Amino acid sequence: MIDGNITGVKKSILDELESLKQGYNKMEYVDSIVLEIIAKYTTILNREISVFISRSGLLLNVCIGDYQSVPLKEPNGKRAGKLCGVRCIHTHPSGNEKLSSMDISCMQRMRLDSISAVGVIDGKPNKMQTAYIDGNDYYTITNDCNNIPHEKLVNNIILAEKTVKVDNSTDKVAKSVIIGNFTNSIYINEELDELASLCKTAGLKVVGSITQYIDKPNKATYMGSGKVAELGRLCQVTNCDMVIVNNELTGSQINNLENMLGVDIMDRSMLILEIFSMHATTNEGKLQVELARLKYTLPKLLGQGQSMSRIGGGGRTKGSGETKLETDRRYIRDEINDLQKRIKKLEQDRQNRRKKRINSGIKSVAIVGYTNAGKSTLMNRITKAGVLEENKLFATLDPVTRKIFVDIGKEYLLTDTVGFIDNLPHEFIEAFKSTLEEARDCDLILHIVDGSSTDMIRQIGVVNKVLTELNSFDKPTIIVYNKCDKIDNFTPPFGNDYVLVSAKTGEGIDDLRNKIAQILFE
Repeated sequence: MIDGNITGVKKSILDELESLKQGYNKMEYVDSIVLEIIAKYTTILNREISVFISRSGLLLNVCIGDYQSVPLKEPNGKRAGKLCGVRCIHTHPSGNEKLSSMDISCMQRMRLDSISAVGVIDGKPNKMQTAYIDGNDYYTITNDCNNIPHEKLVNNIILAEKTVKVDNSTDKVAKSVIIGNFTNSIYINEELDELASLCKTAGLKVVGSITQYIDKPNKATYMGSGKVAELGRLCQVTNCDMVIVNNELTGSQINNLENMLGVDIMDRSMLILEIFSMHATTNEGKLQVELARLKYTLPKLLGQGQSMSRIGGGGRTKGSGETKLETDRRYIRDEINDLQKRIKKLEQDRQNRRKKRINSGIKSVAIVGYTNAGKSTLMNRITKAGVLEENKLFATLDPVTRKIFVDIGKEYLLTDTVGFIDNLPHEFIEAFKSTLEEARDCDLILHIVDGSSTDMIRQIGVVNKVLTELNSFDKPTIIVYNKCDKIDNFTPPFGNDYVLVSAKTGEGIDDLRNKIAQILFE
């Protein structure tokens, strides 16, 4: 059976292409008759045609592509540490025999013996360019199709295989392509940069990105068919492991995209969940992450993709199917109820401690701010608390509290909270509500802002929005513009009541201490 795009192709053509597989077992790089037939139909159909030939010369498969791409089928029988034993010869209707970057990346990804492009002019094969793997690179040879050096090309495969370098390391970094779909163009670069930072925090290497402006998402794939095709080509060229979409996807959209692209698909919220799972250390933090994950997973359970099952963690959900699906849903609902009860118990314990603190008259200060604004560094600078400091998003997930002594009868508790981020799903806020309540019940809020960020105004707006949802926006607040060591001639975007500090160098910290004491005790 002929693979690829066979829509509108006559049965007689398909039968003739299928017949090429019969009795073909010659020790030639490519049979001249095969070359003539695929060149003829390349012109008739105006589509690329590719043939796959084994190391022994057996024609394994024929694929029909389109003008822009060719469906290079994944060969079977890969040998560990060597080439796969299959070469690909495909046509270019444009007459240009030059191999594209997609052709080369496909050869390297699939570890093909070689890949050749044949320029077709007026239904006849003209010239052919062939590429071989050369260590971590490749080299090419160009020949006239009327004078193909078969023996030399076949021997080159043996020589190329000796250059293949095997990577047996187990700590390979997964490669990702990020996608941004926007309805407006206000914060495109900022949001893509933030998504790239999230990928870095999750241990992913970003190797490509695509943006698209859409008014209404496609129900099946979220993005349009043309953009999906472009994404498929980018995935092939970059040889990425997964695609991260900066929008929330449905379970069916994830499933459809994974089937079309052949790579894992994650949306932004799933990526944040991965990061939360990595950084939760306390019992309450782990319970909150699991609750957020289950609440987010439940509506996506129908048609969930490879990525969703990968981050599922528990391994107790069953496979697809009507009965199993309902069993999975029931199990997840039971798990959610159980987690909510356990978190409620921890929340009551936290409230009891909070009541005792309030009754004791000790003041409290909460550090809030956009993720990676420098909250933990500031906490360590003031208290030497030893909180993890990393240039990553959500490096701190569990709250840390330390007592600060100012003077006799003057002391307060300083708490470092989880960072805020834009477009955080409601399920996440609900799961971390007990932790965020530190900001609701405190006497003073330190709103830490990355003063060096070009995205500062949007980040301030996000934090203020969350504080409003927590009924904390009317609390006494000090805006602390951090990273002043990176700022020249700073002008605050809002008012004049602020403190400029560098948590890294200590500049401005004494001013901040004095201002806190002034508000709390004077």
